[in-house]
Amino acid sequence: MSVVAGLVCSALAWAHPGRTNSSGCHNNRRTGDYHCHGGGGGGGGGGWSAPSETPTHVQVIAIPRARVWIDGKFVGMSPTPVVRVDSTTVQVRLEHAALDSHETTATLERGVTTALTVRW
Repeated sequence: MSVVAGLVCSALAWAHPGRTNSSGCHNNRRTGDYHCHGGGGGGGGGGWSAPSETPTHVQVIAIPRARVWIDGKFVGMSPTPVVRVDSTTVQVRLEHAALDSHETTATLERGVTTALTVRW
């Protein structure tokens, strides 16, 4: 009996690769879709669960290339990875060694991935 339980548990553990964010969600690198596993800050019952609404994502492309903060959190050099945001209004800060810094606010469409190009 313990052998069967061990095989079932190991199969579930290898169901798919990938780490989850604080909401228990992640992007499937193979298919590109975004899904949740009911985890996150606690509570969830394990297992898979669909997100309640399609998340909003943004990728910042700064010209010229710069360090990028979204809503006060450093996300990397531009072009940034696609990141999930909690609001449709985001504050973007760019820093460049020769050009100093630049800030802008952008309004995004809910549930869509937006490639935001900032020229400064």
